Amino acid sequence: MKRLPLIIEPVPLDLAWNDPEENLRRMDEAIALRRKGGKADAEARLFIFPELTLTGFVTQSPRTFSVTPPASAISRALDLARRHGTAIAFGFPETNPQNPGRPFNALLLARPDGSVAARYRKMHLFTAGREPESSLYSAGNRGILCEYRGWLLGLTVCFDLRFPRLYHAYARAGADLILAPACWVGGPHKSEQFRALAQAYAVLSQAYVAAVNRSGRDPHFHYDGSAHVFSPDGEPALKDGACALDERALEECRKMRVREADHESYPVEKLGAASR
Repeated sequence: MKRLPLIIEPVPLDLAWNDPEENLRRMDEAIALRRKGGKADAEARLFIFPELTLTGFVTQSPRTFSVTPPASAISRALDLARRHGTAIAFGFPETNPQNPGRPFNALLLARPDGSVAARYRKMHLFTAGREPESSLYSAGNRGILCEYRGWLLGLTVCFDLRFPRLYHAYARAGADLILAPACWVGGPHKSEQFRALAQAYAVLSQAYVAAVNRSGRDPHFHYDGSAHVFSPDGEPALKDGACALDERALEECRKMRVREADHESYPVEKLGAASR
């Protein structure tokens, strides 16, 4: 499988609260400002927007959208990719037909032609707050690995960063790049945790990891607007807000055959206190 040039550009957008129209406008503006070069350059770029891009981190009664058939907001987001000729990853509350009151927290990867390359439903829902996401959303039940321009992309969202087995599963499945868009709320040590987890998973997964947090405030939380891409050896790889993936970095890192040596599980024997 030949890997074509791929440039990752995380966009720490300040999201309008429960306002899809305004957020679509901001996405359009951000892509237009950041896009460089001609058609070939645009097709090689992947813009990654924060978690729940269309609404912000709304838990109580968020607006919801269907992918099939596409709701108007989804169609317009896909049209952004088509008009700019670039790939985008964006999030939204996805309608859950089996439980309309509890949507999925979905992440969609759109190709430059406006078609859907992959859709992931967040597996681990945030458990803090008076109206936690875990009590008002439905959890997904599987990771998603998709091929894009010859690269294997694993999809995660925000709180998934707390759960290493998902990233280990992506590593065993051969992921080259793992996306982690977020609305990672502020607080003591939170920025450090977001960065440290993304960096650690790049090393442990022997893959690139791209993590982007929203900026600004909503009615409940503030966000640091951080954006990271880490190479498979853990080096910060963003330069002027973008990162061109380098398959040589993957090959060099994977000479140490960590992925193949990983186990499905690790039994632990707990010994009693030493006798005196």
